[in-house]
Order: sequence, then C-alpha cells, then structure tokens
Amino acid sequence: MRLINCESLEFEEFVQDVPAYAVLSHTWGKDEVTLSDMCSRHDISEQDGYRKIKDTCRVALELGLRYAWVDTCCIDKTSSAELSEAINSMFAWYRQAAICFVFLSDFTSFSEAMLADMIALFDAREPLEEQQEGFYKDPPPLTGRDLAIRNQVNKSLGSCRWFSRGWTLQELIAPKRVNFYDRDWKYVGSKGQLASILAWVTGIDSSVLKGKPLDEILVGRRMSWASNRTTTRLEDMAYCLLGIFDINMPLLYGEGKKAFTRLQEEIIRSSHDLSIFAWKAEGNDLRRFRGLMANSPAEFKGCQRLVKPSFEWNNGGEYSITSRGLRTEGLVRIARGESAEVGSYFLSLNCVDARQTKLILSVSLRQYGPGLFARRKPWQRLTVFDLNVFSSAKLSEPQYICCKDNPELEKIVMDSRIDAIQIGFSVDIFDKFDLDSITAFPQADWDLKNSILLSFQRPQLWGMWKIKAKDKDDGISIVCVRSSGWLLYGIFAWDKLPPALTQNGLLPSEVENILKRLPDRTSTACSGFQHTIQDIHLDLGEAGIKVPATLLQVSSTEKDRTQGRERTNFIKRLFKRI
Repeated sequence: MRLINCESLEFEEFVQDVPAYAVLSHTWGKDEVTLSDMCSRHDISEQDGYRKIKDTCRVALELGLRYAWVDTCCIDKTSSAELSEAINSMFAWYRQAAICFVFLSDFTSFSEAMLADMIALFDAREPLEEQQEGFYKDPPPLTGRDLAIRNQVNKSLGSCRWFSRGWTLQELIAPKRVNFYDRDWKYVGSKGQLASILAWVTGIDSSVLKGKPLDEILVGRRMSWASNRTTTRLEDMAYCLLGIFDINMPLLYGEGKKAFTRLQEEIIRSSHDLSIFAWKAEGNDLRRFRGLMANSPAEFKGCQRLVKPSFEWNNGGEYSITSRGLRTEGLVRIARGESAEVGSYFLSLNCVDARQTKLILSVSLRQYGPGLFARRKPWQRLTVFDLNVFSSAKLSEPQYICCKDNPELEKIVMDSRIDAIQIGFSVDIFDKFDLDSITAFPQADWDLKNSILLSFQRPQLWGMWKIKAKDKDDGISIVCVRSSGWLLYGIFAWDKLPPALTQNGLLPSEVENILKRLPDRTSTACSGFQHTIQDIHLDLGEAGIKVPATLLQVSSTEKDRTQGRERTNFIKRLFKRI
C-alpha cells in the first residue's frame, strides 16, 4: 500500500504492518495531481489538486497521524494490475483507515447554532419515521419549520456533487470515523453527529452510518443507495459497489453495462437474497418482457424500505446461475386469491416494504419455452398477500428464468404461443389452480396455469393433459396432436384412455395415427357428466399484437339432463313419424 508521509509529502510503501493513516474522500476536478506528478514535483504547487493533498496531510498531522492516502496520487493508474487491485481493495482500505476526511469543495458550512438546530430537528424526526407499522401508516406530517429546514439542507448540503457520485458511497459507509469539511476546510461535523441528516440526504439507513453490518441489509435496499448516483465511466457504476456487496471481480473497461450484469451474477452466487430482483424498469422502458437482471442501480429506486418478512416463505427453495438463466427449484409459483394476478406464474422475492409487511414482493413471469420463463411487466412491482404465497402451488420440476437482456426476447415470448393449443373447461367441475389434480405431458411444454400446450413454433407437436374432477377419484384426459398440418384431438375418461397412447417415446405422427383409428373421440362420460370437446379459433395476443391459437373447449353436462334430452328428442321423432 502506497501512503504519503504527511511531513515530507513523500511516498512510502508498505506490504504489511501498515501504520495508521487518514484517507481523503472528495470529488475529482480538472486539476488533480497524479502519482507521476507527485514524483516529478514539476509545477504542481499551484494546482488545486496539490493544495487538496497538502490540506489532507495538514489535518492528519493535527490529529496525530503521520500518513495519508489520496486516490488521485496513491494509485499508479497506468498499471492495469495495480488499478484492479486498488479498486477491489478500496472498501477495505477505507474501512481500515483511522479516519476519513470528506472534503466538500462546493459547500459552505452553516453557522454552529443553525447546524445544531438542524441536527436536533432531524434526530427528533427519525424515530417517528421508523414507527411505520401495518398498512400505509405514515408518521405525523412535517411542520412548516421542518419543511423549511429540510429545504435549506437540500439546497445546500444535498446539492453537493459529492452526494451524487458513485465512488463516494462506499467512502461514506466503509470508514468507522468520518469528518466532514467545507470548501475552506472548516470542520462541519462527524458522520455520527450528522447521521440523521446524512440518512435523509442519501437514503442510507442511519443505523448503517452508525456501524450496523451491511450483511444485515437486503441486497435490493443496498442497491437503492446507488440509484441516484453516477460515475464518469459506465463500468464504474458496478465497480464502485464491489465493497458494498463484498465482491471481488476482474475489471474489464470497455465492457459497458455488462459490468453491472457481472456484479449481479457474483452477488447471486455469493448470497441467498432474492431482493436483487426487486427492481422496477424506468419509465421510458416499455418492454413487456425482460430478463431478471437490472440494467443499472437506477432501477432500484423505491427499494429503500425493503426488509425481510416475519416468515420465511421460500424455505427449501434453491436457485443458481446457469448458462440457461436462473435455475430454480420450488420457487416458481401460481398465484391464488382474489387479485388480478390470479393464475399467474410468479417468483416470491421473500421481502416486503416495511410499511406493507403482509404484501410479499414478487416478480410476475411468463413461460416461453420448455421450462423457460421471462419476467413479465417489468415496469411494476407485483405484491402477493403472504397467505396467498403460502397457499400457492409450486412447480416441482426445475425451471429456468431468463436473466440477461435480449433484444429479441419479447418476440420470442410472443411467438412461443403462435398456433398453441389451450384447454378450456368448467371451473365448477374441475379445479383450475390445484396443480396436484393436473398432470401434463410433456410437462415442460405446457403452461400449466393457463392449460396451454406451447408451440414454440414447432411444425409437429403433441401433448396430453389430464385433470381430476373435484371431490372425485376420476377425471378426463385430452390428447391433441399437430403432425400433418392440421389439428387432431380426443377426450377420454381416465379408465377409457386407449393403452396405445400411454406408451413412452411416441412421435406426433404415431399419435395422429392412433387418434385417426378411434371412431368416437370427441365425447366421453365421467363423474356423472357427459364431456364433449370442440375446437374454436383463439387470439392469445395482447397490446394489439395478434397471436393465433386454438381453444379446445370442454363442455360438461350432467348425465341425467343429457338422458332427459335424449328421451325428449326420441319422443319428438316418434310423433313426427306418426
């Protein structure tokens, strides 16, 4: 580690037994001093960057520290290896510093009396903000004086460039001791003294500013702290967060927004925290389907109140990153209850807004391939009542959720339903949402919650769909096949299903031949009902996009009524003959 001797302003390097040092946190200007400038000492005395280094060393000596570290000159940025090591070590270097000096070059300090008044008002308000229990219970409204003080803080301290930069986030959180100085190096206050004001300006929990471990804060909440910050280089928006999530990864300048995708992948590998998917697409992103990965920290706005629910709803569920996407087991569910999302696939994120502790944040999903899902309606945060999460059916087979953005994803998802086959039936006789009563083959080809055999634009396909009647031990099987350009189908009671259709490894052409040989395959009797099936043209599109498909509608009539109609029709025919 390269440090500045505060007395001689010369560099000294330490491999181990690093002495106590001060560290500077600031925003870069046009006149910064680099390592080579410091070594050459050629015409740097009048540069603003050099004066900043000298003032850092002066204040460090006043506090009894002989060494200081300043990022502009203590890193050899011409060495990619040293730069990568420094960025991966930055959080630790700030954490290990004896003290951090925050130099606000565009801020003039308040008077002592005014600052004391501001601190008192923010400190008194903080416990009121935290007492938000139940549903949308807001704290007492701000007084006129509170509003005036907040407006003044926002215009002066809140508008400082230091609070908008990505790198300064970890520089505020990592050090145990932080002192703030204004443009004239006048002491403003410590991180501890200003914690309630800093929490309001930055959105960071005051408990974190006072030393609460970061691993006790949900990933999505930590991401929200960076949602209003920017960096000069796009990749740095990911690299500046490495320490916040205790991640190490190589730097690849030139990869653009892929850096943030890599960061999310590393976080997923190292934690079991689904709040990383609690982001919401920004207002100008109108895509209906996206992968699970956020584009940037900006999409985590609104996640600053995320907390864990009182009960672990995803207990036993597992997930991992694979080449096909996020592989999940026991996590993809089907919604129940009274909401508009009933029947939708969703992924419970096992987190809640602190103000709505009964509503579990979730991600709405749409199936588009064999066991493949994409995020649906990424511009909204889906919430599901905790009891509905508990009662929802889980998909037992492993599922894969698309992670990365793909410009063709929306078209792929919509095209997967072209020429699909949907089963329609009476929910009074069959339970649509009880997955224990439904089986389908091949399962990966079926959208079970909507009873759709997805086509994936295949010219040949076949499937079998079986459902148990409510409160009965039997049910019906529907077999459908598209092989020679047209659709064939049949409906059978479980005990009347042709044995030939139960063989393993059947091809669509073989299923077609079996159905062709059956004289009566559009009607069957089961559970006291006569079930008939017919095909109807269907549009599975949305938002003005047409997606042609076929509905196989099952009509069910009680057998007594059917027999009564048959007797009536027989008598009518008899009288006509007479």
